[in-house]
Amino acid sequence: MARPPAPGSVIVPDWHESAEGKEYLPCILRRNRRRMFGLLERPVLPPPVAIDTASYKIFVSGKSGVGKTALVAKLAGLEVPVVHHETTGIQTTVVFWPAKLQASDRVVMFRFEFWDCGESALKKFDHMLPACQEKTDAFLFLFSFTDRASFEDLPAQLALVAGEAPGVVRMVIGSKFDQYMHTDVPERDLTAFRQAWELPLLRVKSVPGRRLADGHTLDGRAGLADIAHVLNGLAEQLWHQDQVAAVDLPYLGSSKVWENDQYGDGTRDKDPDNDRTCASRSRINAQDSRGNFFRDGKTKIDFVLVWEEKLRPPRRAGRQRLLQRRWRAKFQRNLRAAGLLLEEEHSQTERGARSVHFAKLSAPWELLVFYAEELSLRAPLQARPNPDSDGSAELLRRLRLPNPLQQHVPNKPLDFYTCSFRRSKMDRFLGSDSHDSYFSNTQRHQVVRRLLGRVQMGPQRDRTDATAPTWQVAEILARTVYGKRKHAEMGIARLLAEGVFTAAFPLHEGPFELPGYQVPGADLNPRQLLYSYWACWGRWHKYQPLDHIREYFGEKVAIYFAWLGFYTAWLLPAALVGTLIFISGLVTMGTNTPAEEICASGGAFLMCPLCNTCATWNISEICPMAKLGYLFDHPGTVFFSIFMSFWAMAFLEHWKRKSATLAHHWDCSDFRDEEECPRPEFATLAPQMAWNPVTGLKEPYFPLRNRLPRLLTGSAAILIMLCVVMIFLVSVIMYRGIISIAMFHTGNPMLMTQAGNIANISSTVLNLVLILLLGQVYTSLAEQLTRWEMHRTQSLHEDAFTFKVFIFQFVNFYSSPFYVAFFKGRFVGYPGRYGTLLGMRNEDCGPGGCLIELAQQLFIIMVGKQLVSNVEEFVVPKLKAWWQKRQLAELRAVQVGQELQRWEEDYELLECEGLFQEYLEMVLQFGFITIFVAAFPLAPLFALLNNWVEIRLDAHKFFLCNYRRPVAQRAQGIGIWLLLLEAMAHLSVIVNAFLIAFTSDFLPRVLYQYEHHNQLHGFVNFTLAPAPPAYLAQGNHTPCRYKAFRDAQGNLTLFYWKLLAVRLSFIIAFEHVVFFFLRLIAWLVPDVPAALATKIKRERYLAKQALADNREVLLSVCKAHGPWSHPHQNDYVP
Repeated sequence: MARPPAPGSVIVPDWHESAEGKEYLPCILRRNRRRMFGLLERPVLPPPVAIDTASYKIFVSGKSGVGKTALVAKLAGLEVPVVHHETTGIQTTVVFWPAKLQASDRVVMFRFEFWDCGESALKKFDHMLPACQEKTDAFLFLFSFTDRASFEDLPAQLALVAGEAPGVVRMVIGSKFDQYMHTDVPERDLTAFRQAWELPLLRVKSVPGRRLADGHTLDGRAGLADIAHVLNGLAEQLWHQDQVAAVDLPYLGSSKVWENDQYGDGTRDKDPDNDRTCASRSRINAQDSRGNFFRDGKTKIDFVLVWEEKLRPPRRAGRQRLLQRRWRAKFQRNLRAAGLLLEEEHSQTERGARSVHFAKLSAPWELLVFYAEELSLRAPLQARPNPDSDGSAELLRRLRLPNPLQQHVPNKPLDFYTCSFRRSKMDRFLGSDSHDSYFSNTQRHQVVRRLLGRVQMGPQRDRTDATAPTWQVAEILARTVYGKRKHAEMGIARLLAEGVFTAAFPLHEGPFELPGYQVPGADLNPRQLLYSYWACWGRWHKYQPLDHIREYFGEKVAIYFAWLGFYTAWLLPAALVGTLIFISGLVTMGTNTPAEEICASGGAFLMCPLCNTCATWNISEICPMAKLGYLFDHPGTVFFSIFMSFWAMAFLEHWKRKSATLAHHWDCSDFRDEEECPRPEFATLAPQMAWNPVTGLKEPYFPLRNRLPRLLTGSAAILIMLCVVMIFLVSVIMYRGIISIAMFHTGNPMLMTQAGNIANISSTVLNLVLILLLGQVYTSLAEQLTRWEMHRTQSLHEDAFTFKVFIFQFVNFYSSPFYVAFFKGRFVGYPGRYGTLLGMRNEDCGPGGCLIELAQQLFIIMVGKQLVSNVEEFVVPKLKAWWQKRQLAELRAVQVGQELQRWEEDYELLECEGLFQEYLEMVLQFGFITIFVAAFPLAPLFALLNNWVEIRLDAHKFFLCNYRRPVAQRAQGIGIWLLLLEAMAHLSVIVNAFLIAFTSDFLPRVLYQYEHHNQLHGFVNFTLAPAPPAYLAQGNHTPCRYKAFRDAQGNLTLFYWKLLAVRLSFIIAFEHVVFFFLRLIAWLVPDVPAALATKIKRERYLAKQALADNREVLLSVCKAHGPWSHPHQNDYVP
C-alpha cells in the first residue's frame, strides 16, 4: 500500500510501485536491470505515451571516501565495485526517473545528470570546480555515518554555494546508514544540523545489491526501493523550485531544458494554479515586496523622507515655507550628487487642504561598495555553523534532558568568518557577486541615514567630499548639508528639527499580520517571522531569535533584548531561592518563640500610647502582625541577602562574557563610533565658530564661559527637584501619622488594631502616585535642562540626560524605602522625651517591626510600578496610533479602493522612541531585587513574572506593530547602563549589611541566645523597657512598656552597647567577606572567555593571511583550513 503524500508534497510517493508506475519502468530497465544511458540517449516509450522531460544538472560534493561514486552508481543501477578508488577526474552519469505530480496527475520524466569529481582532482586542477558548479541546478552534499570528519566538513561544503542564485537546490545525504550501530554521527547532531541549516537530509545504505559472478553488484528492479526516496526527493525539490521560478521570476532557461522528445507534444504547460505550494509562495513573495521598491519594481528602497505642505498656508508663513522649500530642494540635489537614487510620490487630502510628499531613497551598489571601508564593514570570508548558543540549552543537552524553551525559527541568518572590508580584495569575499543581497537591509539603512546627516545643501564647493568613505546608508543622511556648513546646516536631524521634513525612516519589510491561510514559516517575511516566533504571546516561554532580531533591527536593539533575556534567565534561580526562603518562613512560623510569647501574653504587657491622645494597648493585640513579620525577618533572609550579593556580581560578570561573545558573533568587537556631528540645537545657538582638531573643519563652538552658567543652572534645578522629592516624602510621613491618629480615635477595635497597616498601605499607594507623577515631570524637565546645557554631540547629550534622570529616579523611587529601613523608629525617643517633627511625634515602627513595613512598601512600589508601566506600554501606543491614523484619515479617504503603499502605511505608525525608558525601568527593578532584598525575598519572583511579559510587550508594541522601523545602530554592549548596574550591585552589599544589622531583629536575637537563652524564651520581655517614673508622674500615666534596650530611668543598657558593637562588627565582616569573594569572582571569571579570545586571535590571523597578496601564504592557509578552501575560488576564502 502506497504511503500518503506529505503535506505540501508535489510528487506522489511510491508511485513507481503502483500498477500505473510499473507501466513506465520498462523504459529505464533492460532484462530487469537498470539501463545505462549516454549523454544523448533517452528512454524509449511506446507511441501512445507522451510525457514531458525535465533535465537537471546535479553536482555531488563530499570528502574522499564517503561514497560519492557508489551513490551515483546505485542511483543509476550500475555496477558498484567492492574495492573503491577515488575518481581521478570528472565523471558524469545520466539517470532517468519517471514521477507523477500530485495536483495535475501528470507524469514527468526527470533526467538527472550527476557530476562527480574526485577531491584530489579538485585540488590539483583549478578548472574542475567551476566546471562542476556552472549552471548547476542542485548540490548533493555527502557525508558518511562512519566518518565524523566528513560530517563536520559539511559547513565548508555548504559555503561553496552560499553565493549561488537562490534557485539552486541543496540536499544532504548520509551514506552507510546501515552501519548506524557504529555511527560517529549521533542523532542529536543531525537534529542540530537540520535546525541550523534547514536542509533536507536523506540516508542511504552501503550494503550492495545482488552480487554477480565477477565480484560486482547490480541493482535491478528490486534495488529501486533503496534509492527511490533519493530520486523522488530530488524530483520534489527541483520541480517545486522550477515552479516557483516560473511564477515569481522571469524564465531564464539556464540548464533546465524542457525537451520535446519524439513522443511528446513539447508544450511547457506548467500551471502554477495546480500547485498549491507554488501559489502560496508566490502570494507571500508579492506581499513581502509590496511598496519596498521603486516604480521599476527592482530598485530597493533604503529610506523614506516625508514632508507635508499646506496648500493654502497663512500669509505670514510664506517666507518660512519658501525657506524650507529651498533647503529641501538643495538637500535633495546634494543627495543625488552624493550618489543616492531618489523617487518622489505625492498624496493629497480629500479636501485639498494639504499634501503629503514621500521621497524614496536608494543607495546603488557602487555607492555602497565605495562607502564600505571607512568604518571597517565586516566582509564574509567563509560560512560556518550557527548553532544556538544559549547556556541553559547547552546544560540541558549535556544532561540529556528535554528543553521546552527551544524553538526552531526558520531562515536563521548564516554566520561567517569575517574580516574588514577591502574594496581591492572584494573578489575574495563570499557572495560579492550577489549585489542585491551582499549588504543587509540594516547596513543599507545605516549608510543612507548617516549620509542624510552630512551631505550639504549649498554650493558644490561647500559640499561634503563625495569621496569621503563611510560604510553605512544612514551615514549619507547624517552627512548631507542643506545650507551653510559654517552654521552646521547639515543633516537630516536638524532638518527634522526645523520642520523641513516631518519624518525620516526605513521601511518595514512587509506587514506583520499573518495571512489567513496556512503558510510555511520559511515563506513568511522577516517581520511576520519575528511576530510569529518572537512577539507572539504564545512564545513567552521560548528562547528569543536574537540573530533574526539583529538582522532586522540591528545590533543595538538586539543587544537590549539579549540583555533582557539574559537577565530574565538569571532571575529564575534568584526567584526560586527567594520563594524557598519565603516558604521556609511559612513552614517555621510556628517555631517563632517571640511571636508565640506575644500571642500568649494576654494583658501581661501593657504598651505605652502611640500618640499623645491615644490610649494604652496590650501587645497581644499585634499577634497576627508579629507572626507575619517573621516571614520577612528570619535567619533565611540573612542567607538570601548574601546569596543575592553573589548573584548580582556573578550575573554582571557572566553578562560581560555573554556581551563579548555576542559582539564577536555580530562583528561588533572592533566597532568604534566615528567623529559625531554637532547636534542641531548646539549648531543653531552656538555663539562662535572654531576649528575641529579631528576633522580640520570649522564648526559651531560654545566656550566654557558661556556654558558654565547653563551647567550651574541645570545642577541647581536638579537639587531643587531632589528637595521637592524630600518635601513630598515628609508630606507622606505626616499623612501616615494623621491617618494613624484618626484610626485610633474611631473607637473601632478593628480599625485601631490595623491603624498602622492602613496608614502604611494607603500612604505607600499615595507615594507611588507621587513617584510616577514626579517621574513624568522630571523626565521632561531633564530633557529641557540637557538641551539647555548645550552638549556638542548626541552621545554627550544622551549620557548627561541618562545621568540626570537616573539620579532623580533613584532618589524618587528609593527615598521612601530608605527612610523606612534606616530612619523610621530611630528618633522616637522614649516616654517623657519623645522626638517631634513639625509638632507631631516622630514615627515608630509598626507592630510587626520595620521590615514588614519595608516589605509592604517594596511590594506596592515595585509591583505597582510594573503594572502601571505594562498597562501604559500596552494602551498608550494604541491610543497614539489611533490618533496618528485619524490625523491621516483624509489620505485614506482619497485612496478608497486603493491599497496603501508600504511607505504610506509606515508613515501612519509612531516614531520609534528609543530604548532609554526600557533600560531605566529594568535598572530600577534591578535595584529593588538587590538593594532591599533582605526585606522582600519575593522581589525576584515578581521581577521574573514581569519580565516574561516585558519581553513580548516590548517586541509587540515597540518594534513590530505600532512603531516605525528604527534605524539600525551598532553596539558592543549596553553602555553606561552596565556601570550603573555595577554601582547598584556594590551599593546593595552595603545596604543589606546595614539592613540586617540595624533594622532586622536577627542580631539582637543571636546575642540574646548567646548571653541568656538559646530558645529565646523571655526575649519579648527583655526587649521591652518600663516607662520612666518621670513620665508616669507627668500626667498620672498608667505604668506601661515600650520597645527599647533601656533601664527604668531611660538610660541605655549594657546590652545596647554590646549589640551596637556586634552590629558594627557584622557590617565590617559582611562587607569585607562579600567584597573579597566578589573580587575573587571577577578575577576567576574573565570578561572575555579564553576560548573566545583564542578564537578572535585565530580569526584575525586567518583574515590577515587570507587578504595577503602573497599567494603562497594564502595557499598554505587555505590548505591547512580544509579541502574546500581553494585560493582561486572567487566566492570562498577561509
